[in-house]
Amino acid sequence: MKNLILIFIAVLLVGCESQGPQVTNDDEKSQAILSAYDGYLANEYGWADELYSDDITVYINSVEAIDKEANVAGLASHHDLFSDISISSPGGEGGAYVQTTSYKNDSGVWSHAWFIWGGTGKVTGTTVQIPCHVAYQWNDEGSISQTWLFSDQSSLIAEVNAAQASSE
Repeated sequence: MKNLILIFIAVLLVGCESQGPQVTNDDEKSQAILSAYDGYLANEYGWADELYSDDITVYINSVEAIDKEANVAGLASHHDLFSDISISSPGGEGGAYVQTTSYKNDSGVWSHAWFIWGGTGKVTGTTVQIPCHVAYQWNDEGSISQTWLFSDQSSLIAEVNAAQASSE
């Protein structure tokens, strides 16, 4: 009888093993993204060569991709257009929230970041806060192969337009 109970418990435990995605937020990939955000805030981009694959595709509110160089140039331009750039938690405390999900199917490994991007326009003087969601897909070599950014870009575009108008 004891053996039967032990077999039943063993089958139950094996049957209860998680079959779905595994989600973490203190893993190496999530921490690497948080470290990259620290680099971005310091206007330093060495992390891009470490994290991004050479053929990464970056989508910013579009199905039209840009490459790594265009993405880094765009990120650096934020510092030309805005001062007091910050990344804060949607909950208001700390920096970005990042989690990494390992899917059991062909979807692979994705890290997702949620944060509020903030800055003050150098030309307009307007202080903005923009909710952002970024999804990063990791390849088998441990590099990010594609990135999807979702945010309202109207404040950035307004600052670009103001900067162009002031230089004419």
